[in-house]
Amino acid sequence: MTIRPATAADRDQIAHICLVTGNKGSDATGQFGDDAALADVYALPYLEGPSCFARVWDVAGEARGYILGALDTAAFQEWFVSEWWPRVGGAHERRTADDEWLLDSAVDPLRMLGPQLADYPAHLHIDLLPDQQGRGAGRQLVEAACALAAERGAPGMHLVADLANPNVEEFYPRVGFEELSRGNGLITYGRRWG
Repeated sequence: MTIRPATAADRDQIAHICLVTGNKGSDATGQFGDDAALADVYALPYLEGPSCFARVWDVAGEARGYILGALDTAAFQEWFVSEWWPRVGGAHERRTADDEWLLDSAVDPLRMLGPQLADYPAHLHIDLLPDQQGRGAGRQLVEAACALAAERGAPGMHLVADLANPNVEEFYPRVGFEELSRGNGLITYGRRWG
């Protein structure tokens, strides 16, 4: 087991991990009209976007988890709505109730521009397949991402998580994140080092 930079060969596995952990930590297969939509919003842009990083938890040559993010959330959000989503968004049609919130959020130019950006300009997404959870992989991925962000000059990192995920409030404080805000079923955490 090791942490390594994601490659183009990991793309399908990253999309798979995003889908099977995309329903508040559980499998989201069939929840959206197109199973690829979730990864096009929350995972695959980080393989291409500005100031992005993508690291995978590799077990025997296969990605079994990832940590993805951007060091400059504002620049990433601008790129997402002006370049990424116009390129990939047309492939996703509204077919389910969940498509409404997912696809509406994807086109929202303010989606990621919260007040936390002044102190926590970087952000992350982390997901592990169930067989890798509870084994220290999450902590190692978080530490690798924070070290990378600090090395590249970001003074802090944040994330937004769904409070319906049973692991959220236990995991993030344990790996050095503090609660910044909560509302509408979401919680925002931040961690500073600079």
